[in-house]
Amino acid sequence: MLLERGWRVGITPDPGAARPDFDDTKWAVRDAEDAFADVNEDNHGDHHASDSPDDDFKPGQFKLNSGPQKYAWFRLHIKLPEHHGPVFLLVELPTSQSTAINISSTGPPFDIFANGNQIHPEGPHASTPEHYQPISRIYELKVPEDETSLTLVARTLYRPFGYGAYTSFFANRKLRLGHRDELDRALELWNVHGLLERLPRIVISILLLVLAMFLFALYFTQKGHVEYLWLGLHELVMAPLAFIDLAGSSAHLDSLWYAAIYLQLFLISAYLYFEFLIAFLGLRRRWYIWVLRYSAPLLLGVGPSLLLVGQSTLAWILLAVIVPFSLLWIMAWTIFVFLTLIVATVRRNFEAGLLLIPFVLSLVGMIEPILIAAITSMGHENYRSPLTLQAGPVPIHFASIADFVGILVIVLIIFVRFLRINRDQERASSELAAARSVQELMIPHETIHTPGFEVESIYTPAAEVGGDFFHVQSTGDGGLLVVLGDVAGKGLRAAMNVSMLMGALRRTVDRSPARILESLNRVLVGGDSFTTCQAVWFKADGEVVMANAGHLPPYLNSQEVALPGGLPLGFVPEVEYEEVHVYLHPGDRLLLMSDGVVEARGSSGELFGFDRVHNLSGQSAFYIADAAKAFGQEDDITVLTVRRLAQAMAA
Repeated sequence: MLLERGWRVGITPDPGAARPDFDDTKWAVRDAEDAFADVNEDNHGDHHASDSPDDDFKPGQFKLNSGPQKYAWFRLHIKLPEHHGPVFLLVELPTSQSTAINISSTGPPFDIFANGNQIHPEGPHASTPEHYQPISRIYELKVPEDETSLTLVARTLYRPFGYGAYTSFFANRKLRLGHRDELDRALELWNVHGLLERLPRIVISILLLVLAMFLFALYFTQKGHVEYLWLGLHELVMAPLAFIDLAGSSAHLDSLWYAAIYLQLFLISAYLYFEFLIAFLGLRRRWYIWVLRYSAPLLLGVGPSLLLVGQSTLAWILLAVIVPFSLLWIMAWTIFVFLTLIVATVRRNFEAGLLLIPFVLSLVGMIEPILIAAITSMGHENYRSPLTLQAGPVPIHFASIADFVGILVIVLIIFVRFLRINRDQERASSELAAARSVQELMIPHETIHTPGFEVESIYTPAAEVGGDFFHVQSTGDGGLLVVLGDVAGKGLRAAMNVSMLMGALRRTVDRSPARILESLNRVLVGGDSFTTCQAVWFKADGEVVMANAGHLPPYLNSQEVALPGGLPLGFVPEVEYEEVHVYLHPGDRLLLMSDGVVEARGSSGELFGFDRVHNLSGQSAFYIADAAKAFGQEDDITVLTVRRLAQAMAA
């Protein structure tokens, strides 16, 4: 039975108003409407129905006298049938919630009396319901079966207007009288409606958790994109908010803990989004970014300060400092994020424009429930937002729509980035294949006839095409010309520079290493790259003439040959290079190599280094190249050795 008619309403500090024999005949009679007319607190009667109305009293005006705490009393006289059995009362609250954190508009707490006895509710934490969010509860009225008269009384703090005004007492609660079974079914239905009310946010929380895991996977596969880490942490912190809201709104979590955990996670998520935006847009570190970043640790005090309230004066002082600071920080954060996204969008940043959409929607989603709660409190009726959509039994509030749009935007941005990265990788792969083809054409594969000399050469390309090259040419008079170098850079551009150098080498008729390097320098001058190079002329009589352009020194019989320093090719025009003469006896060997040998790097970060090269310089070219590759190849490896044969003397 819904108790909606015939309530007698009065304002008095007298606790005797809870007794069944209390005289309420002069009290105003009101129905359980969303907003009923004021009652006269002076004579506890209705000035509209009273025989002697107070001429000075007008609706909406109240005489607030000092003295004991005044209460608004609601009394209902009920005639019960004989042998009625146990009687129960269900106080049912609205299930509609329009915000992430529960903004309760049910007003101040209330007490229930049955025939003068205060009745305590059932349900979770029934002994201290004031410490938890208000929920629908069942009261066992404990009326003896031989009593057929029931005086049901509800008492609440007297508030004449504004939030929790007594005239809106019935706007946010319905009182039902009945047997246990039927009220249990009604309460179960209320719980189901409450779960459906929060179902969209629970689904979104699960999606946020999945999205966070996906973003972490992206970060670990693409270590250079730290924005994925910040965004993943943001989604991970936001994910439990719906479950915390469910626990708090169902009175399973203390209101103070509920507010402390919820607000703390919200502030942490705001800071994580701030760091994400900086990394995502590559913002320069301006003063206001430093201020927001290095003042953010103070936000961590919001939750603990709320939990310490009431325990000491220091806790109140801490709360009085941290709460205003947090509000100022959030205001500055909101302005920063909004203006940053606006500026980036104006500069035609497509992804920033996408992020702006859910951000604006989220702002509306946060402001809307506050306005709805204010309208409900001030208007004394349960106002439902026009921005709420109804999907069957499931209401979808605007904040949930904003959250869902945010997830879609993030997925869309990731998809667009994936397509762009995939396109860049395809272009890079095609360039790599073209560069590899060019390089393969430039590196000699056939064995060159070199009478009087034994030549070993090994070229081991890296995963990314480098700029190593070498040229071996018989001079026709029993001599040998060797040029080995490394073009700076990688990919197709390096390969094209190699092709220019190899073309110039094949056309040259010079034998002088210095003049060869000077001619190659003229080929590269004016470009955007440089090349280290070494030219060596092996004469038939054993004399060796060498010139160096910034390349690694060669090794003669495991001893490093000191060469004068020379500028790499392509830096400046008209460079002159100095030649060095050494003699190669029969059996002597000269070792030349690229920097890919020395710069091979192990898993610990250690370089292969010159010491290892010196120790291995007596080994074959293949052995040295394999050793560097096994150590940790990062660049092309080229090793070339020239040994003078004994029969050269006989010749």
